[in-house]
Amino acid sequence: MPTESTTWSAAQVSAQYRAVAWLRWRIFLNNFRRKGSTGDLVARILIIPFAIVVIIGPTFGAGFGSWYFAHHNHLEHIAWILWAAFCFCQFLNIQLGQPGTTFDPTQLIRFPLRVSSYVSIRLFFGLLSPANFAALLISIAVAVGVGIASSNLFPIALLALLVFAATNILFSRMAFAWIDRWLSTRRAREIFTGFIFIISIGIQWLNFTFNPAYNHHGKGSVAKAADAAAAQQNLNHANNLYHYIESWLAPLPPNLTANALALAHNGRILLGLAAIFGCLLYAIVFYAIFSWRTHTEYRGENFSDQANAVTTTAPRSAAHATAFTGTLQQPTTTAGRSNLVSILLSKELLLIRRNTGLLYGVIFPIVFVLIFSIKFVARTHAPWAFPASVIYAMMGISPLCYNVFGLEGTGVQFYFMSPTSMRDVFVAKNIGSAILAAIDFVIVYGVICVSASVPSPHLTIASVLWAVATVLITMTIGNRRSISAAKKIEPGRSASKQASPLSGLISFLVLVISGGFGALLYFAEVWRGINWLMIPALAAYAIIAFFFYRSGLNTIDKFAFANREQLFAELCKQ
Repeated sequence: MPTESTTWSAAQVSAQYRAVAWLRWRIFLNNFRRKGSTGDLVARILIIPFAIVVIIGPTFGAGFGSWYFAHHNHLEHIAWILWAAFCFCQFLNIQLGQPGTTFDPTQLIRFPLRVSSYVSIRLFFGLLSPANFAALLISIAVAVGVGIASSNLFPIALLALLVFAATNILFSRMAFAWIDRWLSTRRAREIFTGFIFIISIGIQWLNFTFNPAYNHHGKGSVAKAADAAAAQQNLNHANNLYHYIESWLAPLPPNLTANALALAHNGRILLGLAAIFGCLLYAIVFYAIFSWRTHTEYRGENFSDQANAVTTTAPRSAAHATAFTGTLQQPTTTAGRSNLVSILLSKELLLIRRNTGLLYGVIFPIVFVLIFSIKFVARTHAPWAFPASVIYAMMGISPLCYNVFGLEGTGVQFYFMSPTSMRDVFVAKNIGSAILAAIDFVIVYGVICVSASVPSPHLTIASVLWAVATVLITMTIGNRRSISAAKKIEPGRSASKQASPLSGLISFLVLVISGGFGALLYFAEVWRGINWLMIPALAAYAIIAFFFYRSGLNTIDKFAFANREQLFAELCKQ
């Protein structure tokens, strides 16, 4: 392999880039030949409008805000918009993750590739993400807003905002490169997940607490006036705090960019260009740190979470080993099968506990329900709040059922090598998901009881029946999707997704349809003024879902055996 000092011609470097681009394009096209790839493509297309709405809204808001500040000669206040854009893009990066690649780019180090070329490839592989796209669009919108208010500022505004967008994007690439390094250990993943959890919950709390749309509903004029006075006082305190820390924020990219526009507006073009150059220096530093991290990968650094988790613990005794072996060799008896399921369930709960990303998806809806109930339910005492909260809490559980083998990796092969029925494996995994759903249900019930009022027995029983039916249907469909559309989850990679796009869409649609059925029964009772419709209908719904689930379990062994090669190809790939 050539050393770093090897002389490479421009033609050779260009040929390498073309080869990698062609390889990625061919892998992208070949993915459409795989079973289920068409469904994933349809799911991605259907999700695009929602992603556009999420990005277009802040883009128009940033453009209008920049026009307003420029029109009133307060260009320095554009820093507020840029800080909001920076936080918004990082929030998208946290919630959506960096885009996954069609193959692991670290595999390129085995080929004669120059380190600078490898760094460039690693950089561009992660550029096509919603957060980076949003950073670019918002920056251009700010430049356009300034240009509409003052056309002579548009050239320097466009230059400044493009530099700011590049700085924002490079910061994300640098941060996630190091995050992937830190996530190589379980302890670091737990700390990072807790940090992200606190930030996400804090954003939701601030939204519900200070957003006027959530705090003036149903209040009289006196209360509204008091709220307005309190809001003005809070605004004054916020302005004082901002001016206090403004000296610390001034050297940072958002303030540098805004100051560059203000200086250019006052005719101090050279000082404005100097501020833009200062922002560019940040981009260079971020790129240098990203290159440093990537350079260590180029030199062969690789962290394996599976290797770190391996322990050489022998059985406590020969009798213990014999009993364990006997259980595996006799799974057909009732006692042996029960013991086997309990062993598999213990392993499943251990996997869930060690994967903080799964726990984050389960806990986050609960905290959102808590904030929602404190701000709305306690004031309105709406009887539908409890079933609605149960439906929302299920959003954290439902996707987990569609990729139950995601964390198994190459270990999934042992299920087919051992004398173990796949039916028992899925029963254990489904029990683990059901336990999480039950915990969520109990917590939601407690939150509603404490923050508002105790739900009526009628709605409580109906919600339990609906949750049971929905979980059974979700697990039935999810068991099949876990085999036919498995998705490898890498805890040490921030780009790792919990399920395939189509599986995620199916989980959402199942929850929406099931929730719509429950809501239809509820409003039918309210409309007719009767209280005997929901419980019998939902009980029948749960019974049908149970038979549907049992029928799926009876055929899951045959289905798993027929699709095992596809399962291995996804979970065992490097």
